[in-house]
Amino acid sequence: MNANPIQQRLSARKQAADRLATDLIMDCERAASGRNSRNSNPAQWSGTDWRKYVHAAAHSPAALHLTALYASIGEIEAGLVHG
Repeated sequence: MNANPIQQRLSARKQAADRLATDLIMDCERAASGRNSRNSNPAQWSGTDWRKYVHAAAHSPAALHLTALYASIGEIEAGLVHG
């Protein structure tokens, strides 16, 4: 059985977005906790740790790719609704 190619493309992009979002979060948490593996609990992070987290989010290549992927997903979904 052949699935709808548009649905397949949409599913693939959503999966890619999920992977990138996970990578982004991991990069941010890694930046915030630094080399101290005991500093992995966000509830215990200092203001400096949170600034590192936000800085990593703002400068992550994953964030740029996510923006494009989400736009593409929105276009496909709009085409499915209106098409």
